[in-house]
Amino acid sequence: AEDGVPVSTAGDAFDPLEWTTEDDSGPDPHFWTDPARMVDVVEALDQDLRDAGIEPAGTDAYLDELRDLDDTMTTAFRTVPEERRALVTNHHVFGYLADHYGFRVVGAVIPSGTTLASPSAADLRDLADAIDEAGVRTIFADASQPARLAEVLAEEVDLHVEIRPLATESLTADGDASTYLGMMRSNTEAIVDGLSTGK
Repeated sequence: AEDGVPVSTAGDAFDPLEWTTEDDSGPDPHFWTDPARMVDVVEALDQDLRDAGIEPAGTDAYLDELRDLDDTMTTAFRTVPEERRALVTNHHVFGYLADHYGFRVVGAVIPSGTTLASPSAADLRDLADAIDEAGVRTIFADASQPARLAEVLAEEVDLHVEIRPLATESLTADGDASTYLGMMRSNTEAIVDGLSTGK
């Protein structure tokens, strides 16, 4: 931006949420877990490109795909009983999804907005208690990060939960999560299955 290069800032297109724990908080960068906010970002990017003298191609078609994705996810998540709409992940990643689709975020194995942080033994005990109290059956761990912490949590506190991988931080080289739309459909299917039929 200092060199005069046009910059489009995704975070300017919506009101950011915050992740919070007892000891810390911060702006949640994982807005892409909500396709409705992605619509706002794509519309803003389209306008920023036009303002920079660039005529974008395919915006309307992609916006239609995002809205269709939102409808698909809404329909799928409605099949999860309300009492089971409780999410536990390896770090705070689904705040926007929870906000848009009516889920509760019980907690995260790594109590931070980044996977670079480390949980303490007390953090794990507190999370285990929250999982037990909420009746959580499945912990979702990012497929690109080791799930070992989630496995240790399940083993050490004798939690009877399933650990399922999701693509949340990056796309895969091929397969179901090789595009944003594919990643979100795949994650939706895994979340619905994990919360509806988990152990």
